[in-house]
Amino acid sequence: MCPNESSLTARYDFAGRIAIVTGASSGIGLAVARRLVDEGAVVCLVAAPDDRDDLEAAGRALATERSRPLTLAGDIGDPATARDAVSRTLDTFGRLDFLVANAGILASGDTLELKLSDLDALWHVNVRGIYLAATEAARAMAERSGGSIVITASTAAILGQEGGAAYNATKGAVATLARSLAVDLAKYAIRVNAVAPGWVDTRQNANVSQNAAEWARHRTHVPMDRFASPGEIASVMAFLLSDEASYVSGAVVPIDGGFSAGVRLIDWDTPPVPLPPRARRIWGRHEEAPG
Repeated sequence: MCPNESSLTARYDFAGRIAIVTGASSGIGLAVARRLVDEGAVVCLVAAPDDRDDLEAAGRALATERSRPLTLAGDIGDPATARDAVSRTLDTFGRLDFLVANAGILASGDTLELKLSDLDALWHVNVRGIYLAATEAARAMAERSGGSIVITASTAAILGQEGGAAYNATKGAVATLARSLAVDLAKYAIRVNAVAPGWVDTRQNANVSQNAAEWARHRTHVPMDRFASPGEIASVMAFLLSDEASYVSGAVVPIDGGFSAGVRLIDWDTPPVPLPPRARRIWGRHEEAPG
């Protein structure tokens, strides 16, 4: 059973800490922003222009008597967005302690039919956007007393997943980016880690979480047999940002209910899922497999 979000209690003292969270209008980004605010931090929320309404709603929801979050809608793959987020944060709060580089998009389907524009969009947001946010934040942290960065990768960075070659490649890239930045930025007292979530109950995954037949195709690969809540991902992120993880850097932490550990044999009833015919190659010819 997925724990109630309220049971994930505050444990870290982030009073006086300042954080930037990208992809913060919903899902994991909003959950970690809420967790940071609950722990006493002040946040700058960054999201795509198309998510402006949700972003403003998130800013209102996270406002407290102490402070109101900054909000910035912009293309995360544009260097100006990272510069604006960092400069506004420094101008308003005087420092930057944490970055959660969470913004990401998904495109999947037959690898041989994926449009080049989809590939470019994935790399623009998932890799370029995270690189820009991380390096811009690191410059600000390096000029002061250091800081902590957490990057959102995916189990797709650990295991190849069907229909997602381009997406998988971007998540593999940011996992390696986290390790590389951990090495490069250690001399500035900046720690960098990544999380690799599996199935999380977000809008992006609603086509699976709300469809029993679709979930039946995936659940045998998740030993815990459920989705994570965004708050469960945020809890691990909060730990990695905190001083409790002061000797953790360069880690890529799976948060996947055992997905990357191995496959559980099926022992439950599942709805029948009709399988479409798959093309098979026989001596250079394509022939439809019988249905």
